[in-house]
Amino acid sequence: MDYLRLQRLLGGNELARLRQKLARKLLRDGGGRLSLSRASDAERAAVERLVGRSPRQGKSLSVDLEAMSQALSRAGVAESLGAALAALDGPLVDARAEREAERQRWEEMLAGYRRRAEPLGLGEWLEALQANGLLKQLARRSEPRGQALLSQAFDVLERLPVQGMTLSALAAACLSDAHGLDAGRPVAALVRRALARHWRGGVARVDPDERSVWAHAGVLLGGDITSAVLTLRLPVSPGLALDDALAGYCQQAEPSWLTLRQLLRHPPAWDCAGRDVFVCENPAIVAEAAERLGAGCAPLIATWGRPGAAVLSLLEQLEAAGAVLHYHGDFDWAGIGIANALLERFVMRPWRMAADDLSDCAGLGGKPLAGRPIEACWDPELRVALETRGRAVHEEQLIDILLGDLRVG
Repeated sequence: MDYLRLQRLLGGNELARLRQKLARKLLRDGGGRLSLSRASDAERAAVERLVGRSPRQGKSLSVDLEAMSQALSRAGVAESLGAALAALDGPLVDARAEREAERQRWEEMLAGYRRRAEPLGLGEWLEALQANGLLKQLARRSEPRGQALLSQAFDVLERLPVQGMTLSALAAACLSDAHGLDAGRPVAALVRRALARHWRGGVARVDPDERSVWAHAGVLLGGDITSAVLTLRLPVSPGLALDDALAGYCQQAEPSWLTLRQLLRHPPAWDCAGRDVFVCENPAIVAEAAERLGAGCAPLIATWGRPGAAVLSLLEQLEAAGAVLHYHGDFDWAGIGIANALLERFVMRPWRMAADDLSDCAGLGGKPLAGRPIEACWDPELRVALETRGRAVHEEQLIDILLGDLRVG
């Protein structure tokens, strides 16, 4: 190969576009005729000089790749056009074919984990990793690293659920690294996506916070004594120490706090199959119910605004125990948002939360509504009724009505 002559014939920045077009045509079709629109004077002169044809006028340029290849070979400049282009710009690479081959390799690698995903109900999660490219992103496009991350994620997922194990202990047991599941770690991102999908049963409308996602699998973030739920007269079958304590609180009709740690490490034996359990938003309702109804109050829980991990874990346990759940919250946009999330997540009935119930509050005042209007998933007429009223109705304004519903018998 005569590199100096080749450089004079086809080299330089002014012919870079021509070389790129020639390389793509070779890779895609193996040869044929290339048409180049808006050809520059330099591109036209190079082709005419190489194939030995007289100058032509016009804005487009057409050249047969086989003719160029033969001209280079006859002149002793290069064996072929492909060899010439490789000498000038490096090996010819079909980027499209490489991307397809890479996609195929990742797809085959992910498919190899289907046997581990199916028993866990995570087939859709595995497909989503292929579709959204999350695994490739976390692995920085390294297939061996992606395989290692996915294998580690399954090691964790196959260990779940646990009963009140801390996140660091789980990471140490599965990954030999107590910080392997900390926020920001790639394995943690994969596992959390899987748990979030499982937490909401594949329904993307509810976006649980991180603590709730891990709690759903029985995992504690830190000590998890700050996430708590306020309860009143939840029925429990005595037996274990915590159950005896809860039974005592229930008998004395005293409100009691349950931490997420208690709920996950020592799940109470709830005795509520077929029984009504009421859920309110504001702890003031619990306080008034304890004071005015005492032992005559139905089982009651307060979410204290948007429910946290302890509230959600308790509701999961009660639902599994067969409780009939009822929810009441504030008549405002935030309250409807909370109710939507709970009614979509649990088999739960709205409790005095219909448009007709709001119309009964016509004589009550309230703060002006703030925020973006939201549709109520249980009553399409509620949004219009609330917009027409223009003011919120908070639970504290309805205490007498709510306590009437809570009065047993």
